[in-house]
Amino acid sequence: MAKFAVLSRLQHDAHIRVVDIDSEFTMDEVAQACAAPAVGYQTSHPDPSKPLRIRLTTKDDSAAPFPRGMKVKETSMKHYECIDIFVE
Repeated sequence: MAKFAVLSRLQHDAHIRVVDIDSEFTMDEVAQACAAPAVGYQTSHPDPSKPLRIRLTTKDDSAAPFPRGMKVKETSMKHYECIDIFVE
């Protein structure tokens, strides 16, 4: 287990948050950790009928989302990586 921080950009939210995650988290758990400090406080879920997805932040938001069951340790994520949390 390795803990590190990511920079989280939640769809339709004006804030970027530093969120602690664990290398053993699945992408669904990362999405939950990133949404927790924002949803219901400063923003709402982009579409509650759809699951939140995770992708690396790119200039044109074109990165493919990670599979929901994939673990952080199986990705190229590193400390202070910027990630997008969104619905498709």
